[in-house]
Amino acid sequence: MLDSLLELALLNKEDIHKKLMDIYKVPLNTEKYWIDYSTTNMDPTKIISAGDGSINKKKYLSFVFYAISAETLTYKKNMKKIENSFIDITTPQRFLDDRIRNYMEIYEYKNALKTIQNYNPDYFLFDGSVMGSLIRPLPLEKELPTNIKKEIIEDYKIPLIKEIKKGQVTISSLQFKNELEKYGDIKTVLMFLESIETLLVIKEILEYKDKIIGISKTSSNKDYFNLDMPDMSIFDLKHDNEGYSKPYSPKVSEKQFKHEYNIENEYFKNQEFSIFYTRLEKNKNILKFEVPYKLTNSKIEELINIIKPICTEGYPYLLKKAHHDVVIKKTDMEQLIKIMGFYEKNGREML
Repeated sequence: MLDSLLELALLNKEDIHKKLMDIYKVPLNTEKYWIDYSTTNMDPTKIISAGDGSINKKKYLSFVFYAISAETLTYKKNMKKIENSFIDITTPQRFLDDRIRNYMEIYEYKNALKTIQNYNPDYFLFDGSVMGSLIRPLPLEKELPTNIKKEIIEDYKIPLIKEIKKGQVTISSLQFKNELEKYGDIKTVLMFLESIETLLVIKEILEYKDKIIGISKTSSNKDYFNLDMPDMSIFDLKHDNEGYSKPYSPKVSEKQFKHEYNIENEYFKNQEFSIFYTRLEKNKNILKFEVPYKLTNSKIEELINIIKPICTEGYPYLLKKAHHDVVIKKTDMEQLIKIMGFYEKNGREML
């Protein structure tokens, strides 16, 4: 660290703390949105599953090595686990991070499907947001002509659905790689087909929408107050007690009104989600909950009664364990690289 940076920290500490206090003094009445609720009617009888995924990559001069893992945990008399992983190399390319992230989502959703079908939990907890997956734009959306996209969907929609129904946790699109060159640039075409696969898997997940709960530790949403600060941080500052916010229930079309889906457009646009924030233990973190249906206050309290018994320090234990199990650390990548025997320079050796 440079000496000048340390000096600046010492000189500006007081001014920066004053700015921080101004941020914390949010002149806003949040009472009409928040309900204090400390459950005394917990229901520990439900079967709960939870899942998470992880990615990591190492860039070399001529290729990128990446690894993906996904795990689901179910407590049904004892702990049951489903885990699946994927490793590969690829050449450097545009939107590589988006593509690998899409792979991770496919693994997470297919893992969830397998868990739901095998163990039939009452609820499945996702780390994150299903709606977020639906409203995230496709990076190469405009790089394929409409007629080519329609042709690809016509040729591969049914085969992809058949592959998804088999219950195997894999990137099904990759098995068609050698057939896709006739449509244009193979990377662009394959990424498009992979995005179609993701949508088809999400549609399959939404067949079990009564079971699905997305839980996030952070959120940048500003749907309640439309201020510079996210809603989650405002509720966190204003309410220390256990409780929840009254639900906000948008349709996908309200969040992604400019986007037309290449498949099942009306189906996805008309999907309705409900979002609320909750603190499950006093002075612990606020969480964002998301479900793919319209919620009432009484249903929120029912969900809190079910989720709270499986929490430690205000957060679902199964989600916490799945995250710790699945995360691919730097040391894990180093071990994988040794196993693979990669020795090519990555461009940082001289630093």
